[in-house]
Amino acid sequence: KRILRDGARRAAVLAPQLAAGPVHHAHMLLIFVQSGALEGGAAQCSALRGGAAAGLVSSPAAQHAFRPAGRSAVRLQEWAARPAWESADMPTYDYRNQTFPVILAGMRRCREDRGAIPALLEQLVERDFFSYFPVNLITPCMYFPSGDAGCEMATCEIRAARERDIPPAVIARDREEYNFLIDGWVSKDMPSDFTEYFDLRESASRNTGYNGQRVWRFIHTNLCFQKRLQQEEMGWKRDFNRLVSGMHAVVDCEIIEDIGLSEEGRCEYRRRLRDEPGSILNLYYAYMLTLSAIREVSKGPSFESCAYLGDASIPPLMRALTSDDLLASDSVQSAAASLRAHASSPDFAVWKLRLRTRHLKLIMGCVECNVCKVHGTVLVIGLASTLQVLLGDDGSRDATQPAEERPDPLKLDRVSLGSLVATAAKLSRACATVERFREFDGEDLSQAYFGAPRPHADPS
Repeated sequence: KRILRDGARRAAVLAPQLAAGPVHHAHMLLIFVQSGALEGGAAQCSALRGGAAAGLVSSPAAQHAFRPAGRSAVRLQEWAARPAWESADMPTYDYRNQTFPVILAGMRRCREDRGAIPALLEQLVERDFFSYFPVNLITPCMYFPSGDAGCEMATCEIRAARERDIPPAVIARDREEYNFLIDGWVSKDMPSDFTEYFDLRESASRNTGYNGQRVWRFIHTNLCFQKRLQQEEMGWKRDFNRLVSGMHAVVDCEIIEDIGLSEEGRCEYRRRLRDEPGSILNLYYAYMLTLSAIREVSKGPSFESCAYLGDASIPPLMRALTSDDLLASDSVQSAAASLRAHASSPDFAVWKLRLRTRHLKLIMGCVECNVCKVHGTVLVIGLASTLQVLLGDDGSRDATQPAEERPDPLKLDRVSLGSLVATAAKLSRACATVERFREFDGEDLSQAYFGAPRPHADPS
């Protein structure tokens, strides 16, 4: 259904191939018809004329399949209980524990020093290496029924890059770097007939009007950790939740930035960020982690040897970025140090983090807005790469293990490194948006601000 809705071009290519192919291909066309993707049934789809597909559609079994479900389906719908997460309260991530003052200090440091970092990140994401990303827009939603609440507005659409505009070196490198760990942090969309390249310079994230609340509700109630969060040894769970909260804050910032400094923008800023417990603090937390990861990557053996697809302007920018005082400051690095300290807990289970970052990537298939799906995919890969660099594949970056026996977490493929830098740029812009709206809202900018505290927040 999504294949056909995404464009007549894909439908025109797929339908004749399916109709001319084996019987199980015709079954796929039947699914399209039954689901309403081909409105009007078989008579409206010329690809179903002739061949195995025509015989299949004209069969009694197929004709029966096209009949209305009737009252039994209604009763079945009444009996089916909606999962608890559909109506559960959205959790908040305003943790007032020992990590809180650490993050707050780093947040102050980032606000005081907004010099070279944002400009360097913006220059980098203008390069092909950090702007082209392969994304498969027709991946299915595997977490809940979808397809009836898609974004049909033009604002949700995104134009794929023309093949002649994509640097051949980008495609060649991505096709070579297809290896990944089955239980790793994340896997990218592989080049294929259904994977297209998107240029983030040409397709900026914006306020599309799409309501992604159901996807966010699933993420916050199912993928984020919910149990034993108040226990001190569960800091690694709180860290993951903070990171997801920061990701959500980035999306909120991109929306209100597109709305602009208006009364509507002010209301959305208050609702989405100012009055959302922990949202702004977690945004800065995610920003500090990505900056720490970028600095860590510069210590790897492949940093200086990377040719960046032959773009000679990139290495000087990367060296300037990774040597900046902000990245090396204790207040910013303390966020990564806290993450690693929590990872040393006996209760730490790195596989649970890796499992969740993989599911974060997969749930992008449930996003019905194509603009949101592309930018969300880059965000997820960027944050997963951050965790890989800072924690390693085993969660401990065990230096005692022989180098030849452990994978190098600092060795990122182009898509992962590109997503890491692009995500840092998104976070930098989001932080700048917060500061503009704080001033627009009349707040005292000399005061530390970290979002509205929960009434039941732990004061420790």
